[in-house]
Amino acid sequence: MAKEGANQTSGASSIEKGLGVLERAWDAQWALRLICVVLFFDMAMMLHARRGLWQWSVEDKALLSNVGWIALTLVAFSFLAAIVTPALLLLLRQVSFIVLERLPAFLTVSDDRTNQRPLGYVPARALRDLALHEKDDFLLRMYEAHERDKKAGRQSRERAGELTAAALLAALADWLLAHWIPGSVGLIGAIIEALAGWASVATAAILLCAGVILKWTWFSADAPDLIYYPPLDRELRDKERKDGGML
Repeated sequence: MAKEGANQTSGASSIEKGLGVLERAWDAQWALRLICVVLFFDMAMMLHARRGLWQWSVEDKALLSNVGWIALTLVAFSFLAAIVTPALLLLLRQVSFIVLERLPAFLTVSDDRTNQRPLGYVPARALRDLALHEKDDFLLRMYEAHERDKKAGRQSRERAGELTAAALLAALADWLLAHWIPGSVGLIGAIIEALAGWASVATAAILLCAGVILKWTWFSADAPDLIYYPPLDRELRDKERKDGGML
C-alpha cells in the first residue's frame, strides 16, 4: 500500500511538472530561451557525435553520463550567451539601422505622433517638478513608480527583440551546421523535411512575424512620457490657454 501511494504521488508530481512546463511555454520569452537551448544542444551533438537530436539513439544516452562533454557544452553555451550573442546582436542592430536609413522614404513607415496629450495626462517631468516643489511624497512616489514601470517595459521589449533575433540566428546556425557535417540531420532540417512543400510558406510566415517583432522592439519610437494626473493637467491647460490668448 505504501509503495502504491508513493507511485501515485510520483505520478501526480510528474503531471504537475508537465503542466507547469506547458503553462510556461505560453510565455514568449521563456519559449524563445528554450528554442535557443535546444538548438544549441542539437548543434553540440552534431559536432561531437556527427548526428543531431533528431537522430538520437540508445547509444547516445552515454553522452548524458559524460561529465566532461556536458561541462564543456554548458561553458560553451554560457560563453556564447554572455559574450558572443550580445556582440552579434549589437552588430546586427547597427547594420539594420544603417540599412533602414538608406531605404527610400516610401518604404519606411513614419511614426508621426501628435503633440497633443490626452485629457488628464501630464508630462512626467512636470509631475516630478511639482512633487519636488511641493515636497509631496505621494506625487513623488507616483513619479518613481511610473519610472520603474517605464524602465521595466523598455527592458522587457528589448529582451523580446534580443531573444527573437537570437532564436533566428540559432535556427540559421543549426541549418547550416547540418549541411556542413555529412550525414547529420539538425532539428531545423528535420522540420523543413517534415513540412515538405509547405516549408517555404512556414519560413516566410516565421520571418514575417519575427520582422514585426523586431520592428516593434528595436525600431519603434518610445511612447510619450505621460502620467495620469488630472489636477495638474487642468492647471497646465489653463496656463496654455492664457499664454495663447496673450499672443
